[in-house]
Amino acid sequence: MDTTYKITLIAILAIVFLLCKGIYDERQYRRRLYKRLEETWGKPARQEYTYDIMENIKCYYNSISESNSIDDITCNDLNMDAVYGSINHTKTSIGEEYLYALLRRPCTDISILNERERVIKLISNAGSSERIKLEAALAGMGKLDKIPVYQYFEKAGNMESENKWYHICCGLALAVSMLLCFVKPAVFVLVSAIVIIYNVLSYYKSKAKLDSYIQIFAFITRAGRQSEEIANAGIAGLEKYQERLLKCASSLKKLNKNSWIISGGGMGGSIADSLMDYIRILFHIDLIKICSMADGLQKHRKELMGIFEIAGYIDSMVSIASFRAGLDSWCIPELDSTSGKKSINMEFVDLYHPLIEKPVKNSITTDRGILITGSNASGKSVFIKTVAVNAIFAQTIHTVLAKKYSSCFYHVYSSMALRDDIFSSESYYIVEIKSLKRILDRAAEADIPVLCFIDEVLRGTNTLERIASSSEILKQIAKLGAMCFAATHDLELAKILAGYYNNYHFEETVTEDNVIFDYKLRKGSTKTRNAIKLLNMTGYDKSVTLKAEEAAQYFLENGVWRT
Repeated sequence: MDTTYKITLIAILAIVFLLCKGIYDERQYRRRLYKRLEETWGKPARQEYTYDIMENIKCYYNSISESNSIDDITCNDLNMDAVYGSINHTKTSIGEEYLYALLRRPCTDISILNERERVIKLISNAGSSERIKLEAALAGMGKLDKIPVYQYFEKAGNMESENKWYHICCGLALAVSMLLCFVKPAVFVLVSAIVIIYNVLSYYKSKAKLDSYIQIFAFITRAGRQSEEIANAGIAGLEKYQERLLKCASSLKKLNKNSWIISGGGMGGSIADSLMDYIRILFHIDLIKICSMADGLQKHRKELMGIFEIAGYIDSMVSIASFRAGLDSWCIPELDSTSGKKSINMEFVDLYHPLIEKPVKNSITTDRGILITGSNASGKSVFIKTVAVNAIFAQTIHTVLAKKYSSCFYHVYSSMALRDDIFSSESYYIVEIKSLKRILDRAAEADIPVLCFIDEVLRGTNTLERIASSSEILKQIAKLGAMCFAATHDLELAKILAGYYNNYHFEETVTEDNVIFDYKLRKGSTKTRNAIKLLNMTGYDKSVTLKAEEAAQYFLENGVWRT
């Protein structure tokens, strides 16, 4: 009796200790989390994006992309994955996937953008404690690097679960054998050891097959639990989102009952969590819960998608507010939704690129396309990418990196960083003309103007045909009511297209042994060239650069090349 009493007392004390330690660990975790959230406000949430992580983030966008979306050519030209990384301050996988889709789908409805702005302002203007409480609730949902959340939410209930009763029998066998150790220790200690070995091996075998589902079900339980915290974060003005989120979370309560069996309490590596891991392995309780959840998940698909949409939206708006907080200067775009194709005015002041650490800011006002000339490395390509990225920002995150930005709504396309397609045996020129054709087709059919960006149009062919063809293509783009920013080395185009495009240029200062760029945009076409000078500076033989300079001068004076 004394031995039984001592064992019981030790067990009670151990339980009390674990409970107290769990409460302490939870408080310490919360304290560290709140401090980290305060320190990282205005900073990107993720530092590295592997190929697999980016593919998972793109899953939601790939499912809902449409004709007005930023196509893959434009996305690649503008390095939009890196641009996305600079604005991604989300705290959840749902938010990451939602924000990426938002960035790739420019909005043409001013009311939707006004609502985004309203929510962003509510979050930005909220007190620090309310905002951090909301961020902490989102952070509790967490991120999954290895699986796309939307894909598993969308296919909820279609998984083939294992036999729940097999895992129940495994757990019961161990429990019974351990209890019988008090009756016949010599026999049942050995039996318990055998059952433990069998349960561990079968657990890991089953877990290997269900690993992605284990992760997603753990995420679902956290999503349901944290949705209530997100809804109760206390930021006024978000009531309609909070009510919908609570309704979805409430519908999942029965499904998520005893969710701690799968996901733990969120204490970030406490003793209680570690102990719980051993219990899961030995008694298969998380596998039993997963099999039960799989059986009832199909009927809750609507609620899961509701949580995805609402939590993803809120997390994205928090991310945009945080992105704004880290900027030196930004503005809310002034977008004209009434002009249609009648007017393609664009104005911006001190516009800059989000990925350049010390950017040179430029300004422009125009009511038609822009033709940009300039020497190599003078800043033409960077400038048109800057305009393109900010035009997308204006219609997605409602934030432009400038002192002022105004324009109509656009469909955005580019044709810049193209390459040969070795898989279809298409030359660079074929790839290029197909890329340009898609812009012309879209400009002809779209109900709002196309905003397009072309770097060195038709560079893949000879000078004569390039100038003849590119001038007509750029004319046609202008005639179709599109706004085109085109960068070129062909100064002839500046004269040919003077009636359709405004001319701007970048220039440099050339010294004896250096070329200095200021990256400032100037009106008119360029009068300078530096390609031969750059050959000289990089160590080419003097005879090569001297003869090249003489040949160029001869052509300028006579209009033909010396043979």
